Amino acid sequence: MRPLIPSLALLLVLSACASNPAPRDTVARLDPSQPRYDSPKCRKARAEAEQYNDHRIVRAVVGVGGNVVVPFAGAAAGTALGHRLEKKKAKLNHAVAKACLDDPLAQKAMAAR
Repeated sequence: MRPLIPSLALLLVLSACASNPAPRDTVARLDPSQPRYDSPKCRKARAEAEQYNDHRIVRAVVGVGGNVVVPFAGAAAGTALGHRLEKKKAKLNHAVAKACLDDPLAQKAMAAR
């Protein structure tokens, strides 16, 4: 049982490293000289990205509270919540890139940064 705990901790740390950039960071990396930067779709996408909430406190409460009630249940619930939020960040980053960039090949690169 003892070797399992460090392995799980390492897995959680490594899974946290493989995350999408925050939508605010994607907006900050946009080039204002792009022709589509001032379009209504881009303004709307940038506004949505600025209002994105990462729910860090909620994830911490779920993780710690769940572990208090049932051991490892909080870690599982926190990981599931984090995965759901990562998918939401990826979709929002893609929407910003699609609305604000002219080069379709650069959309994936911008959303992946």
